[in-house]
Amino acid sequence: MTNKTYWLAGLVAAALLSSCNDFLDATPDSRITVDTENKVKALLTTAYPSASYVRVTELASDNADDLNGSSNGNYDRFSEQCFRWQEVTEQDNESPQLIWQDYYAAIGAANQALVAIDNMGGATTPTLRAYRAEALLCRAFAHFMLTNIFCLNYSKAHSATDAGIPYATAPETTLDPKYERGTVAEDYAKIERDLQEGMALMGDGIYQVPRYHFNTKAAYTFASRFYLFYQKPDSVIKYSTLALGGDANELMRDYDAMAGMPTDDMQPRAQQYVSSDEQANFLLFPVYSTDQYYFSGTMTGARFNNNSYIGQAEEFFATPWAPDNETAMQSQQLFKFYWFYSPTANKFLLPRTPAFFQEVNPNTHTGFYRTVFVALKSEEALLNRAEAYAIKGDLAASLNDINVWTGNFVADSVEYNTYEYDENWNYIYAKVASNNRLTLDMIRKWAEKYDYYRPERPMPRKHLHPEWIALTEGSDQENLIQALLLIRRIEFLHEGMRWFDIKRYGIKIYRRLIITSLNALELTDSMAYRDPRQAIQLPFEVRAAGLEANPRGTSPASAGYGVWQPSATRTLKLK
Repeated sequence: MTNKTYWLAGLVAAALLSSCNDFLDATPDSRITVDTENKVKALLTTAYPSASYVRVTELASDNADDLNGSSNGNYDRFSEQCFRWQEVTEQDNESPQLIWQDYYAAIGAANQALVAIDNMGGATTPTLRAYRAEALLCRAFAHFMLTNIFCLNYSKAHSATDAGIPYATAPETTLDPKYERGTVAEDYAKIERDLQEGMALMGDGIYQVPRYHFNTKAAYTFASRFYLFYQKPDSVIKYSTLALGGDANELMRDYDAMAGMPTDDMQPRAQQYVSSDEQANFLLFPVYSTDQYYFSGTMTGARFNNNSYIGQAEEFFATPWAPDNETAMQSQQLFKFYWFYSPTANKFLLPRTPAFFQEVNPNTHTGFYRTVFVALKSEEALLNRAEAYAIKGDLAASLNDINVWTGNFVADSVEYNTYEYDENWNYIYAKVASNNRLTLDMIRKWAEKYDYYRPERPMPRKHLHPEWIALTEGSDQENLIQALLLIRRIEFLHEGMRWFDIKRYGIKIYRRLIITSLNALELTDSMAYRDPRQAIQLPFEVRAAGLEANPRGTSPASAGYGVWQPSATRTLKLK
């Protein structure tokens, strides 16, 4: 997987076609002729990326700390560079080099399919119309993800001048093509054009396993994500509703399917999570990756990961419905989290990344590590719509969608024991009934209970600085969006989406060094809104070929950060 060239698309796509589709004809000069519907179908199987961006964006977000520093050998240089917002120079299946190359290879395959359809007289049959739709949607999705990974987030104030990525609309036909980056605003306009045309043509009837293709639900969910990032809430509501149909409850994840599975082994639940039979999964990507070991109960990746300090102070134990002790939390949460703990490891995990091994040589038992990634799902369509309603000020509609999610993710009313602290840090014991149906009053009380985050006193609520919506801190609207961002953080844990929410909402995040016992903390860096490092640096090979690099500012790592005393970190249970 690592011996590939790093350019845009066409030559890579041609190589993929020649290796994957034996029945494709080739002309004497080795160009592939795609001239039947079956050949277009085969070509489109390569229009989906097989590289994962999850570890790059997940480790760059606030879902990771540095556990035990250099004394913890359970890490690799690639993951450390992602965590520290450095230019990634290490090669890995999840590296920016592979992301760039693989997504542009997918774009190249989509472009070749579009040319082939045109050469066949156009999309004149229902099947060819559906294939044209699939190619356009694949091209739009790949460009959208590349733009949001390698550029700053969309901004009405800045995107007309922020550097974008090359938007490839035709196969490469020359040996050394030259490209320009354009702007983020131009990229978004082109993505919208492809997305709208694709949605107008799409149909589900041609797919034997629709969840591995851009079916209608996946396309509408992608549209809801695109317009959420594009800051157009009315369109988000429109396309989320088309994806979810009349009753969103009917498309929520079936957690009962996991109920009888082992609680000491993440793999069966992870495999169920990505199952093509799961109605909540709209689009699945099989990818080459070792994320299944980073985000599971192994020592792999234990230094830079989501830990119980984050899990208790900012995520699972800090929700508007959450109990304050692990036993009760586990009994209430239908999708069980895992706490993997050892002297050098502390991971708080959800079983979302199954492990697969693709054996290439049965004699030597060598091959590739693979996993399946849920690229688009019903929960995203629902939460996108909830956010759009909140942005528009329709808090009742937003809360209704949130309660569809909580009603599926969290058990009904549960009685639990709570342990609170008085001013002298003595336990106060109480018995409380929890309810998974949230009200504005419950969210107000949650907001009053938690101050805004400080790195020495972490909280689930963080100051928001979105330039595209005026939020008053402490208002019902801001409180609801705070709760929704926390829900999204949980829903997309180990799926890389938190990074994009941080960029969209201007959330300042920090790099912390902690130790396993969680009684020491060192602050080493921070990142605020529009920090140039929020645009992942383009691969060296691409820059060497002539594309302009992303700018880099001065890291604030030396701006007076230091070590806090142990007494400052006694905040795992925060009131």
